[in-house]
Amino acid sequence: MSPEQSDCGRRTAVRSTRGEPAAERSQVYAVDDDGGLRPRDPSEVDRDCGCGRTHTRRAFVGATAAGAAGLTLGSQVAGVAAEEPEGDTVTIVHDLHSHSEIGEPGEPNIARYQNVVQEQLAKRDDAIFLANGDELGSSTISFFTEGAHKIDFMNDMNLTAAGVGNHDFDYGVDVAERRFRDSEFPWLNSALYTPEGELFPGTERYATLEIGDLTVGLFNVVLRDFHGITDYPDDYEQRDPVEIAEEMVELLREEEGADVVVCSSHTAHETHFELAEEVDGLDAIFGSHSHYTMDAAEIHEGTVISEVGYAYFHLGVMTLDENGDLVSWERIDLDDDVEPDPAFKARIEAQYAELEEELAEPVGETAVELTSSGAVNYARESRLGNLITDAMLDAHDEAEVSFQNAGGIRTNTTYGPGELTAGDVLSVLPFGNAVVVFEATGEEIRRVLENRVDVLPDNAFGAQQAQQVGGLQFEWSGHETAEIHDVYVDGEPLEPGETYVVSTTDYLKDVASAYEPFRDAAVIWESGAVLGPAVMEYVEENSPVEPALENRILRVDEDVGGQREVSRRGGRTMLRFDVPAGAAEIADEGTFYGLVWDDGFDPDPEYVEADGDALWIGYDTDEFQRFLADTAAEKIRIFGGFVPDEEHYGYTDADGTLLELPVAVAYDHFRLKATIDTTSPSLRPN
Repeated sequence: MSPEQSDCGRRTAVRSTRGEPAAERSQVYAVDDDGGLRPRDPSEVDRDCGCGRTHTRRAFVGATAAGAAGLTLGSQVAGVAAEEPEGDTVTIVHDLHSHSEIGEPGEPNIARYQNVVQEQLAKRDDAIFLANGDELGSSTISFFTEGAHKIDFMNDMNLTAAGVGNHDFDYGVDVAERRFRDSEFPWLNSALYTPEGELFPGTERYATLEIGDLTVGLFNVVLRDFHGITDYPDDYEQRDPVEIAEEMVELLREEEGADVVVCSSHTAHETHFELAEEVDGLDAIFGSHSHYTMDAAEIHEGTVISEVGYAYFHLGVMTLDENGDLVSWERIDLDDDVEPDPAFKARIEAQYAELEEELAEPVGETAVELTSSGAVNYARESRLGNLITDAMLDAHDEAEVSFQNAGGIRTNTTYGPGELTAGDVLSVLPFGNAVVVFEATGEEIRRVLENRVDVLPDNAFGAQQAQQVGGLQFEWSGHETAEIHDVYVDGEPLEPGETYVVSTTDYLKDVASAYEPFRDAAVIWESGAVLGPAVMEYVEENSPVEPALENRILRVDEDVGGQREVSRRGGRTMLRFDVPAGAAEIADEGTFYGLVWDDGFDPDPEYVEADGDALWIGYDTDEFQRFLADTAAEKIRIFGGFVPDEEHYGYTDADGTLLELPVAVAYDHFRLKATIDTTSPSLRPN
């Protein structure tokens, strides 16, 4: 999403841990020569030690990086000169966040990454390697290994510690606990607890490291609504990231004597600024749930924020001094020139060789290009989304409506036209979510549509509706509040009190928070089929597939209402509408199209013109009159593009800077809606 704005998750049978509760652990560690951790002997730990510092907010210092170029803050940056550090430092090399991917040979992969990581660890005495979670799911390989393959790699990477993330629970809590215990490095988890209030088994609440004379405290937070996006049971506890951060910073400084406190974050990008503002004494945050890639570290309210996107493309290297101030920051971009680690390269090749025969099996063909890009699938209707939701509808004869969350469509890759393999489909749909069918009211469907809308200015990726649908057509707006306008099921308006048959996955119905209105619906049919294999079967039976864009999802930024005036000139019927107040200019007529539930008429206007405050939309008069004579449709909906006026909307970022619009990657323009009232007498000939 582009950075990923993920609500993705996997639904499996929940297997709660009922064994002996694990004690809350708070081991103190020392750093080995290779950057790994070893538990410190009690004699090495000075429990009476305190940092002796008063922690105040620091002035803003910016660091920039272009590609792999780092900038040491010994020069003038953002008007602040930073002196070379006099005491000890800690360099944080971060982070994985790989969704259990190892990458294919010849592509960005863990072998290249390993080479660069070890190079950074070897050249710095103060370096540690940290991860921020999402390592056990949701790649194609993990569909078969449930993340075990990734632990094998990570155990050989000199990891100092890893925070936990939502995808570490894709295969249930039992699998997560086994993977954590199989790891030769600690998993940091400050926010996730069992129903009995014990720290999640196999994890550490925090860690402290001794680097020279410097004590570094580490902890982890996870995003809010953790239950709603992963297979984390409802009776397991998740604590608020700000509250946890406040608690951990106080504990690490006052009880463990930490000089520098660092958070391994698996929260949304926006939450980092909230943490910086609300939590005193938090020196640095690295990682993100959002896959946000920074060109420079940000220092907000005295806290350094470092995010370097998705694994194998970038590596972050951040050095802090004994006061927690930023000394240098570097984003290393891993391109084709990076040599892979030979041992890891051989292991990647062996791993793929095991799966090659099964994954390479063709399941059918696509006649059109299919994109799994998060930027597309979160923002608008996609051909791939239509294929998936059509397969859901096809699963049951009575199904009328289907839903697929955008975050459950993976890989950010384009497929076809041409052959589709089992590996292609399982890469796109790697989760073990089964198709289920149930009944829901029109009101419940409308609430689900509304729940999925991310609004401006809150969402860093722009207004998005974050899902794909089948059997539905709906209009949505995302300005400050989520709004759903006209909704149709098979061409008929959605009726709030009417019951509809819905097909989706058990994860969405039973776990994902946005779909809570479906939670109590009685299942009328369980397919027993996981979505990935179900789509494979659909492709095989309908090959070549050719999903079309059908205007299922319609963005509306401004509704200009009905026609104000009708004029006939030069063989055209011209209808006047108001130019949207938020428009800097109207886009060209190629962005305009019309919709009507009536066969035999193409409602796309042949002429569009903006004249001051007037927007003129025109049709050939003879053709338009023939349509009016034959149709029972009472309206034509017109959709078109416009360039937004940033000052009119007044949306600003966290620093108060006016946002440049549009900010949704998949849209070139904002969208207006105009409605032609076909029953108006003014449209009839005199």
